[in-house]
Amino acid sequence: MALDITPAVLAYVPPDPPLEQFEPARDRAFFADPTKASLLSQASSIEALTPYIGTELKGVQVSQLTDAQKDELALLVAERGVVFFRDQDITLEQQHALAAHYGKQDRDPSQQDPRHVTILGHDFNIRAKDRNVAAYHGDHSFEVNPPSYTLLRMLRTPETGGDTIFTSQVALFDKLSPTFQKAFEGFFGIHSSEKYYLNSINGGGKPRRAPIITEHPLVRTHPVTHLKSLNYNPLFVTGVKGLNDRESFHTLNFLYDHLHSADDLTVRWKWTPDSIAFWDNRVVVHRAVPGGYEPSSREGKRTAIFGERPFFDPSISESWSERKERLKKEKLSIESNSEYAVKTNGHLENGTRLDEPELNFSKLNVV
Repeated sequence: MALDITPAVLAYVPPDPPLEQFEPARDRAFFADPTKASLLSQASSIEALTPYIGTELKGVQVSQLTDAQKDELALLVAERGVVFFRDQDITLEQQHALAAHYGKQDRDPSQQDPRHVTILGHDFNIRAKDRNVAAYHGDHSFEVNPPSYTLLRMLRTPETGGDTIFTSQVALFDKLSPTFQKAFEGFFGIHSSEKYYLNSINGGGKPRRAPIITEHPLVRTHPVTHLKSLNYNPLFVTGVKGLNDRESFHTLNFLYDHLHSADDLTVRWKWTPDSIAFWDNRVVVHRAVPGGYEPSSREGKRTAIFGERPFFDPSISESWSERKERLKKEKLSIESNSEYAVKTNGHLENGTRLDEPELNFSKLNVV
């Protein structure tokens, strides 16, 4: 990295101060109807693209959503990781307004327009050195308040190429052995923007803020679903707190291999003009696939909002498999009580009646 500290880097002074940690407004998903009936009723088709991540809503115009439907969209994104739309008529101003509904707009350190990032195409060999733009990542996870919800609207797209791959970190955590899950729950990843900062300046960029190093739990609790998720970011995680260099090196190499072996936990989105991906940056990593097309044929506008500082609370968290098993047992218990109630004139052993309110499985957040 010392070779990257050029005269341009030494002479550059970022114009903005560091960001201070803050408590964002309550996630809009908490205000949603758990059934998402208003939003889903507008769709001509609802397609789950993979079992673990990705849903496409057809026939819905994001620009026409009511506030209630926007909240339901937040819940759907939290549950499914990423939601896709095609043939959208939303304008840039409407996109800014939509982002504002969900919270305070985040600003990428290299973002020149205060309200959005312009995403452009790339044509290079991803196997070449320092082609980090093609690496899996969550957007600037080094911030003390990394983004929560992120929306990318593509204006122009090549006929072929330029796809984006999204992978569920909830599923990545779930596929670890219980032993590894327990070990990783005690780790903190070291997230750094130093290389990002140097590359930006040396490439002619003007980052708004100085580089920072932040520690975040390697396993985090999703604030809405309470599901456990890996919080791994190969682009920005440079080490694991408390481990020596070789232990950290091999831990990160394992996580890298685990992520790159996750074809079954991944959705690949083929962009078309005026299509949208709306994802939960807290529990999803993504990567653009460069090369093989004219870079000027791919352009998009990305907006994001600040999320909470990542946290892990084992008292309220469970893995995906643990939740499925718990719901299965609770359902069997209710069915068993129902059978017993039939035999006792509608009453359970505790004296309550069968027709009293019971657990509604359709309203539980299951990714």
